[in-house]
Amino acid sequence: MFKCRKAGAVMDVSSFLVLPSTLTVDRVEQNAEALTIFLHATTSCVCCPTCGTAGSRVHSRYFRTVADLPCVGQRLRLKLLVRKWICPLDSCPQHIFAESFPGLARRYARMTDRLIQALQALGVTANGADGAYVSSSLAMPTTAKTLIRRVLALPLPKDRSVRIVGIDEWAWKKGSPYGTILVDLQHRRITDLLPERSVESSTAWFKKHSQVKIVSRDRGKIFRAAADAGAPQAKQIVDRFHLQKNFAEALEKFFGHHKRLLKAAAHQLAGKGQVPETGATPQKKQERNNRYTERVRRHKKIWKLSRAGYRKDDIAQMVGIGSRSVYRALEQEQPPTQHRRRWSHHKVDPYLSYLAKRWNEGCHTAKELYEEMVTQGYTGSLRAIERIVAQLRPYGTKSVTKQAITLQKVPSPRNTALMIVRPVEKRTADQTMFIDQLCKSDPTAATVCTLAQAFGSLLRHLEGKPGLEKWKAAVQASGIAELISFMEGLADDAEAVVNGCTETWNNGMVEGFVNKVKWIKRSSYGQAGFPLLQRRVLLHPSARESLGKDQRRRSSRKSAAPPSLDTSGIRSTPTAIAVA
Repeated sequence: MFKCRKAGAVMDVSSFLVLPSTLTVDRVEQNAEALTIFLHATTSCVCCPTCGTAGSRVHSRYFRTVADLPCVGQRLRLKLLVRKWICPLDSCPQHIFAESFPGLARRYARMTDRLIQALQALGVTANGADGAYVSSSLAMPTTAKTLIRRVLALPLPKDRSVRIVGIDEWAWKKGSPYGTILVDLQHRRITDLLPERSVESSTAWFKKHSQVKIVSRDRGKIFRAAADAGAPQAKQIVDRFHLQKNFAEALEKFFGHHKRLLKAAAHQLAGKGQVPETGATPQKKQERNNRYTERVRRHKKIWKLSRAGYRKDDIAQMVGIGSRSVYRALEQEQPPTQHRRRWSHHKVDPYLSYLAKRWNEGCHTAKELYEEMVTQGYTGSLRAIERIVAQLRPYGTKSVTKQAITLQKVPSPRNTALMIVRPVEKRTADQTMFIDQLCKSDPTAATVCTLAQAFGSLLRHLEGKPGLEKWKAAVQASGIAELISFMEGLADDAEAVVNGCTETWNNGMVEGFVNKVKWIKRSSYGQAGFPLLQRRVLLHPSARESLGKDQRRRSSRKSAAPPSLDTSGIRSTPTAIAVA
């Protein structure tokens, strides 16, 4: 028997490799490829796997090669001497059978159980291609397909008891069918993934988990109906982020109908009553008018087909545009007004103050300004500077400010809505100046801003039903149609909305887990579809145990943005309206 010495003691190789006691090591061979260990079983008798009768005698022997976990950086192969036995029972259909090695390798397996478990753990935490690369570098060579196959063989975890659940949707990709994610908000972990977003599948899940007491969701009808049918005992809470998001959409509609207020505020802020003309050529004006005429014609055609009873998707095909454009056109019956499209953000924006300063000092040459800005880190084009200089030439020798340049870029209704719902202390100086001027220029806009801040405070400070009723009365007294329409829409889900303004639970954690699911999905390169994604999400090590208080504090400290990072620019995304 091969033995090794360590610290003056003799250690059996079989015990060192944690092999079953029924196996004995015959010899060990080593070459450049792997370390090979020859073993044989010491049991005197083996029972037939079919009838359970002890084998009478050995029929023959053969070697079976099984891959095992690596040893000191080398591949390890086990050469098992397998005995084939004869079943003495004449009525048994299996006359000859081979002995098995329980606890080491399954029947017909080419890997030990522990090697399979190691590959499964690697496949759950990494995708097939990356996992195969890592395993090969660790002396466990395999392929991406094998890793995926091993992960798919894993059983799904047993259902846990869930009392407080958050439910939301996730998309395979933009515009494709949606799935459903359910998160245990109390223990901060994903409970389940469903392959579709439907009332039936969500209702079935709720019925299977009758212990659910609280359901946090968005304002969509699908999850509301599922919670009503599957968990009538649970208290439903509308997520505060979605409430603020829907309110921002109402503000966007209001300013979309009153764009003149935005233009007037921008002009007054720049110290001008009217935007100076930059001198467009007659050809460009004619092209601009032709495009506007085509937009009006298309808008009228969309409304004509809609009144005739055609579906929105059919209208999109008949007109030759996207379905989203049809939805936007049907939101407003009047044709769109003619206006030039302005970009809300550009690489030159951080240098506008410097441009205004140099212009006032007498430097009116675009190329010279461009060369100076390049030395300061500007990565844009010379053409962008030429356009800004052309906008400043009508001012002549008059002193200009940064606002005189940004005058040409009036904030869009969407950006204005996001600026208004943002807490006052998180606005930039430019945003504060613009909103103050907007409130001064029009009493209705001032009322809208006041109501927006009151609604945000109501959600952030959880003022509950009294605060919500007070805010509704103020909206009703304002007479603003867009806000009244939003307020009336809340009545359809009144109890859940009140709970959202009262309870601390929300879907913020669910949105974070949705991002995690998307990351795992993208890292899998589309392999194996939903079954693989479900196992990689639910069997991930971080999903097995909830994070402790200290772990959550360390995680939030690591993920916090640096204090110097400015994320409150005018160009905002929907996440900028979070109320947390």
